[in-house]
Amino acid sequence: MKLALVDKINTAFGNSKVGTYFDVVNRKSTLTAELRAGTVTFLTMAYILAVNAAIIGETGGPCTPEDCTGPLAGTSACKFANAAGDTDPGFDACLDLTKRSLITATAASSLIGCFLMGVGGNLPIALAPGMGLNAYFTYNVVGFRGTGSVSYKTALAAVFIEGFIFVFLAVTGVRSKIIRMIPKSVMLATSAGIGLYLAHIGLQRSEGLNVVTYDSATIVTLGGCPAAHQQVSYTITDTSGICLPGSTLPELPPPSSAVHCDGHKMTAASTWLGLAGLAIIAVLMQRQVKGAIIVGLLFVTFISWIPNHAASYLGGSSDITGGADRMSYFKKVVAKPQIYNTGAAFDFSGFGSGSLWIALITFLYVDFLDTTGTLFSMCNFVNMFIPGFINERREFPRMTFAFCVDGIATSVGALMGTSPVTAFIESASGIREGGRTGLTACVVGCYMFIALFFTPLLASIPPYAVGPALLVVGSLMMMNAASIPWNHPGDAIPAFLTIVMMPLTYSIAYGVIAGIVSYMIINFSSRFLDLVYKKLGWPIKGEADLSVAAPDLSLHKAELTTELSSPVDDSASGGSLKRKQSAAVPLANPLEDNSTNSAFYAGESNVSKIHKGTMGGDLA
Repeated sequence: MKLALVDKINTAFGNSKVGTYFDVVNRKSTLTAELRAGTVTFLTMAYILAVNAAIIGETGGPCTPEDCTGPLAGTSACKFANAAGDTDPGFDACLDLTKRSLITATAASSLIGCFLMGVGGNLPIALAPGMGLNAYFTYNVVGFRGTGSVSYKTALAAVFIEGFIFVFLAVTGVRSKIIRMIPKSVMLATSAGIGLYLAHIGLQRSEGLNVVTYDSATIVTLGGCPAAHQQVSYTITDTSGICLPGSTLPELPPPSSAVHCDGHKMTAASTWLGLAGLAIIAVLMQRQVKGAIIVGLLFVTFISWIPNHAASYLGGSSDITGGADRMSYFKKVVAKPQIYNTGAAFDFSGFGSGSLWIALITFLYVDFLDTTGTLFSMCNFVNMFIPGFINERREFPRMTFAFCVDGIATSVGALMGTSPVTAFIESASGIREGGRTGLTACVVGCYMFIALFFTPLLASIPPYAVGPALLVVGSLMMMNAASIPWNHPGDAIPAFLTIVMMPLTYSIAYGVIAGIVSYMIINFSSRFLDLVYKKLGWPIKGEADLSVAAPDLSLHKAELTTELSSPVDDSASGGSLKRKQSAAVPLANPLEDNSTNSAFYAGESNVSKIHKGTMGGDLA
């Protein structure tokens, strides 16, 4: 009875005006699938509410020495703790109000961005202030407590202008043209690289399972140790007076979130609780249970909220620092939203500074590549479930508007006091749960509206509850790597660099840059050598080797009917489906065509011909 009722509701909604507007039926989705997807996306990204406020709060926001009330009031020294560790009460009060304003700014900017993306772009992609960009904003531009080259208010003005530049690039079509110039293999690798990036985040301490921690010799190593065996690290800029006779320890900056385990690895109860959540999600997904990610995430969250046990996230007994403060905040349940300290806190007077223009340009190219790569990768992920969602020209529905939303949301975020707003890679978790339309983004927006008032509850979701979801989604996004022509170095090496650079540099933008630059160097150089060899009448180098390495082309002519399990248990997919597919080629990908995988293979070199015949595929 219940299932029949749900089916009737889904059918009625799909045929309604709202369902038709969101193209629910054509995208093989349902109302319940979209609700489930939006819930999963929100739960996996809810950490941003507290984390973004904590990171940007390190700038001190608009707080100045004039807010201090202690003996050092009016001097820059009052913003920092003294030798005894005491802080100025006036500055602390301003800072506390700023952090609360930033939580509201994070939720509100995400709310507006999600609704714009959902209603206007009709994409299942959520937006929020981006991780990485907020760290750059805080530590590289404004600096800890305003010690950087640009003030907080001036930096917000730069972000505000950046948003309008993004809208201009989208409306004029420049952004779309740049996307088409990116090599196909690099775009495929971007999706896989983001998958590894998600997994890397999910394994770390600050936003994941604490399985991977810092090591001074190898950079990363196995972790999972309890707090008593975690050693924090500090970054000291001026080391000239350290370890010298009579020297004193300098004023230390905030400790890094990366810790080192001095022993007792993989003994932290919180890590094992998170791994139990990962096992639950994996088993339920194997059994094709809908909402598997939600079940695993909530299982870990609810257990972590129980105080006085080894894996507690709340209370003084928590093994994770700040448990008592989190419990105090959690008990408030409801918080009044306000942006008194950060709303419209612009200062355009600093645009005569070269440092500001450097920051603006850096924001532009990093945010451009980051957001563009994320948007396209999420749409490519949707394409795995809805073939043809991305066409041969690498266009997806309402692409221009989606790019405009990115810019609008960034300016709105700056207006409220936060760093650039971007497409969130955690949207992949919702797509995995069945999100296919903008309804998913609208559901996230609704949750963000609720979060404006229930931040104490939602900000208390522990990182080891989110980590398993990120790992699972990361593994699914690796499917894109199967479509990369790995037997061709001109595509394989740039693709590999794109994939590995994203998690290792903690930046999607750097991965894309590495892929594009290496692609141009390899293929332009190879093309130049082809022309030189042809001019001199020399045989093309590498012809024999590639001939041997090439797969049997007869496989491309043999058609097989392969039974494929549906990647997600949606009512529209009907469980399993039959597709006509070549034995040599995996699922078709819109980034591949029947000509050549690269714009640089238009010449007559044998290398080009072999690659064209092998990878382009003349499928029957």
